[in-house]
Amino acid sequence: ANGFRLHPNQKPVALFKWVIELMRLPPRTLIVYPYMGSGTCGVAAVELGFDFSGCEIDPTYFAIAEKRVRAAEMQLPLGI
Repeated sequence: ANGFRLHPNQKPVALFKWVIELMRLPPRTLIVYPYMGSGTCGVAAVELGFDFSGCEIDPTYFAIAEKRVRAAEMQLPLGI
């Protein structure tokens, strides 16, 4: 983490990964997050192999989140 924040309440991806892993969800579970912000939860979900859907009222943050989640999706190996 370089300390660069995209959202005033942005959390670390590692925090969301920890929370998601604690839930012991079946593979490919859809994680729905109603306060997407900059998309950190989505990045964590995708990196762990889960499906993700999020909502964000602010169009600026939605665009940031969409870009981050799509970038995370592009890093996945084929078959996940």
